[in-house]
Amino acid sequence: MSQLAAFMDNVCGTRITPQALDERINELGMNFMKLCLGRAMKLSARSLSIDNVLLGLLHHVYIIDSTNFDLHHSLKDSFKGNHGSASEASMRIQFAYDHLTGKTFIEIGDVTLSDAKTLNDIVRLNKLDVNGNCLFLSDLGYFKTDTFLKIDQNDGCFFLSRLKNNLRLLDSDGKELELVKILKNKTEQIDLIIKIGDLECRLLGKKLPQEIINQKLRQVNQKNKKKGRTISKEYKIFLTCALFITNLSDEFKFDPLYTLYRLRWQIELIFKTWKSILKIHYIRSARKSRVLCQVYGKLIIAVLANFIYLNIQVHFGCNLSFHQTLQHIKTIATVWTLRIFQSGESLKEFLINMSRQINRSCKKMFRRTNPP
Repeated sequence: MSQLAAFMDNVCGTRITPQALDERINELGMNFMKLCLGRAMKLSARSLSIDNVLLGLLHHVYIIDSTNFDLHHSLKDSFKGNHGSASEASMRIQFAYDHLTGKTFIEIGDVTLSDAKTLNDIVRLNKLDVNGNCLFLSDLGYFKTDTFLKIDQNDGCFFLSRLKNNLRLLDSDGKELELVKILKNKTEQIDLIIKIGDLECRLLGKKLPQEIINQKLRQVNQKNKKKGRTISKEYKIFLTCALFITNLSDEFKFDPLYTLYRLRWQIELIFKTWKSILKIHYIRSARKSRVLCQVYGKLIIAVLANFIYLNIQVHFGCNLSFHQTLQHIKTIATVWTLRIFQSGESLKEFLINMSRQINRSCKKMFRRTNPP
């Protein structure tokens, strides 16, 4: 509090004692920060010029994932944890990101804010812009047949997900599909119409290279060994293929769809950057209002940085590193604050200069071992 009060005095020209500042980090301050985050997210929509033919057929590609981190145990009544060996209190952030426009959706809660329910609520309550053709990309944590059925019932809405194991699959005639038997065959690719309950969709698959299969088996065996379990023969066969379900038409073949699905890893990189640079998971306070003010503040910077990152790429036609862009913004944050308290023209000049600096110094560097 003393450091923040000194910052406000010297940088913002606002004299306030640490005690008075601490009193203002209350429920009212928490709601104000939440409102500011909402305003920041409204800014985060800028269409990009897409050269890819498949992406050109879509208007929105929503990638959704979540990240968790532990909080002080005294917050367990406000932020429920997993108990056991895990923390008694934890925060979960659900984050949806439109790859084509940069629009973001953020929801904050605890472990009860489950992945599957979040996506179901987003679709059911129309929380995202689905005008035009819209694709939802999610991992197995969000797998829910009812959600996919709701997406399929909306015109122009599509889903792409990995297939969950041990589902009862039917063929187009309603007969039970013996997936293991199909995977045992030497067929390199699969493209079938299937039914999962009331949902009719495409099942696509492709045999994986042996080294990838061995890597997956090692990972699964390590997890099962800790839990005292053994892997079944059927699941070993299931792991030999990359299997996906989608309601996209057959003009989308396996390889392009697999490339599309790999976009989902971008959100993992975003979470990694949030934690390494913004330290979004580093929360020491045991007060709910202070915890949420810190998280909202860090998320505001994250959303604005993403907005700046996309705009610079569109304006200059460059390929930037989000990690380096966020690091650059963090470095000059104090100067940015000063310009906000000066004039509109001063702030505009600063933002233009910052954009040029980021374009010049934050471009992705490709090594020979990692071609573009």
